[in-house]
Amino acid sequence: MMRLKKEYSKYRLFILDCDGVVWRGENPIESAIEAVEVLREMGRRVVFMTNNATISRNDYSNKFSRMGLYVPPEDIYTSGYGAAQFLKGKYRTTYIIGEEGLKIELESIGIRVKNEAESVVVALDRGVTYTKIAHAAKLIRGGAYFIATNRDPTVPAEEGEIPGAGAIVAAVEVASGRRPDIVIGKPEPYLFKLILRDNPTPKEEILVVGDRIETDILGARNFGVDSLLVLTGVTKREHLKELDIRPTYVVNTLIEIFE
Repeated sequence: MMRLKKEYSKYRLFILDCDGVVWRGENPIESAIEAVEVLREMGRRVVFMTNNATISRNDYSNKFSRMGLYVPPEDIYTSGYGAAQFLKGKYRTTYIIGEEGLKIELESIGIRVKNEAESVVVALDRGVTYTKIAHAAKLIRGGAYFIATNRDPTVPAEEGEIPGAGAIVAAVEVASGRRPDIVIGKPEPYLFKLILRDNPTPKEEILVVGDRIETDILGARNFGVDSLLVLTGVTKREHLKELDIRPTYVVNTLIEIFE
């Protein structure tokens, strides 16, 4: 029977990124799926965190099922869900630059998506237009609260890296003359705070697992928790010596936390 290596045995809450950690695109990383199942059997809490706001938590749950892993929607923290939680009780209407998954998360808690609104949420939108950017900037100049789901400059796609939410946020920022009032996703602390709200755990017993230094590992450092870099995603071992941000641990695959 597998057991955690000594250095990982103190962690009770594991916060895992998705793409590059549990799967690559539509292909599961089988050893990571096994690692999650073993952690659960050991009584560890495992939740998932992603900057991707294009997919709803229900759709993410379905994707996990296709990968052979049961994960209920409430264990999945997307930047779209985070934006909805932030707006809840503060603003009843919002204008979005974003895709259907973001709209679903907002409307599921009663926030109305409208052209004339008191807040603006900017996320990755692969159908973004000049008109959308112009309207968002107009609302923000008029005093609307400006929420960015994340600032990822690019995201991986089959054809290579494509512009991410950060590229669209930057366009709205320049056009409106205002920086976002809040950024929801990693490496900012808001999503981490949501997870801790729902899963109260001492910070020294939390381990963040990710494949990107500038989001996952920096986010963990900013929040004051330990981090594990897995080399199954975008970061390779040869990149490490070039970087100022250091993870607490580095492994080739997630299964290596066991002996």
